[in-house]
Amino acid sequence: MTPSSATTSTTPRPRGAVHLLACVALLVLSVWATDLPDSAKEDVAPSLPRELAKGPTGEPLTEAQLRALESGDVLTHLAAEEGATVKRATAVALVDAAPEAVYAVLLDIARFPAYMAYVEKTEVLGEADGVTRVRFHLDLPWPVGNRHYVLRMEKERTRESEREVLVSSWTYEPGSGNINDTQGYWKVCAYDGKRSFVRYMVLTDPGGKVPPWMADKATAVAVPRVIKSVREEVARAEQP
Repeated sequence: MTPSSATTSTTPRPRGAVHLLACVALLVLSVWATDLPDSAKEDVAPSLPRELAKGPTGEPLTEAQLRALESGDVLTHLAAEEGATVKRATAVALVDAAPEAVYAVLLDIARFPAYMAYVEKTEVLGEADGVTRVRFHLDLPWPVGNRHYVLRMEKERTRESEREVLVSSWTYEPGSGNINDTQGYWKVCAYDGKRSFVRYMVLTDPGGKVPPWMADKATAVAVPRVIKSVREEVARAEQP
């Protein structure tokens, strides 16, 4: 055979080798996708600010969580807080009203005794430099009993990812009552044309002889009820 008539043949790869290469390629792609910056990943909740589109654990919302929220579920999570003997509770949920309507309910402190469980009385003590001091009186079941304290409450309108977020936060005024601590916040933003996304965080140490495990259990039960109460109060306030 002359050089001009020579042909080149390629030995076929074994099927097992091809399959192995395909698996390696898929593995590399999956690792690459995991390492993508958040801005490059699919956003399952594009209507929410990226900073707020997170589940109760702080991780980005998943499609399964979003479906649960759409069906009316309240997603909650308890986590240890550095320096605290009790756990911090976080909840996310949807409320069937515009953000301004939800925010108005959260700021109407005088109405709290009408729908917030265990809140017996609220008393606004004064306002200065954007901080409202409010005395709370709670009638809690045994073994906690009655609790009273002063909160320093603040309200703020912020923007995250070019979207408005309405914030109501509070901290305990040390020495003002018979609890060890309480702090938290509400964050509210538009979800779609008729609903709001809310994020609720609270940490409460009732003090006294209540063991931390019991306080945590009470918090786990109370947090979804708080969301339910707010939903009902918003619906009442929206009625003509």
